[in-house]
Amino acid sequence: MTTVRIRAAAKVNPTLHVLARRDDGFHEVDTTLMALELADELELSASESPGVQLTCDGPFASADIPTDARNLAFAAARAAFDRAAHEADGGSLPAGIRLRLTKNIPSQAGLGGGSSDAAAAWRGVETLLDVTLDRDARRAALGALGSDCVFFGDAVNTGVARCTGRGERVVELAAPPADWVVALVTPAVPCPTGAIYSAWAASLSASTDPATVPAPPLTLPARQARAGLHNDLESAALVAVPELRAWRAVLADAGASDFLLSGSGSSFFGLFDDDQEAARILDRVRSGASEAGLAHRGTWVTRPAGCLTPPTRS
Repeated sequence: MTTVRIRAAAKVNPTLHVLARRDDGFHEVDTTLMALELADELELSASESPGVQLTCDGPFASADIPTDARNLAFAAARAAFDRAAHEADGGSLPAGIRLRLTKNIPSQAGLGGGSSDAAAAWRGVETLLDVTLDRDARRAALGALGSDCVFFGDAVNTGVARCTGRGERVVELAAPPADWVVALVTPAVPCPTGAIYSAWAASLSASTDPATVPAPPLTLPARQARAGLHNDLESAALVAVPELRAWRAVLADAGASDFLLSGSGSSFFGLFDDDQEAARILDRVRSGASEAGLAHRGTWVTRPAGCLTPPTRS
């Protein structure tokens, strides 16, 4: 039996500018996303049972991760399978697909794990069934599941892109310098995206002017790029989730004041030019958090993914 394996990368947002509110209730954004080597793992195989069956394990398999159609990987796999059946033109397909998801990325952490799982599931179904599905159909299906899903489907060459609209308009960018290192810490604090956007809207009388959005600082050495990191949502998150203020204080005391919130949180990340410096800073952050009685879900020293790993068959 053929088995397909694929990694689903985490991401951070080196820049995030929130623009005008749209008629559909979402906000326009201008953001850069950068995939990381930290990744979930998906395993797909054909099944004699109809439809999609999903199981979830791994160090960050948590109660808030469903294993039915509410799961983005499940939904993307089903959409890809249905599209393959539509395009099969009489070809033979299995009755269904079995999907195993190993969670190495914490959920609801601003790291894009669910969105990445969705894009990886779509690519995995294509590989398992040995089909290449319509690209526009893939983008539409992934965009309907979540804006970041399109990034993970499109930025396969460099793992970096500038995303506009709701985030679904993706322009791939050059990869950052090869020696960039990313330090991550995920506090044990939930960050509800809706509440954070509400806090952001309440704090401003006007949206950012798109013409003033600067270019992302992704071609510089990490030490210089830190000054160009930006997240419009961080100040709102500190209001909506007061526990994050204690983490911001810990970061400052640890010499990590230039760490940035990723997306709507709760993870903070910093850029470094070598992994030893990143590890030293994270040691200080962990020590400071322990002294302050703050719990975290994990810390990592990782790197930009460079390119998203293609599926493998066995």
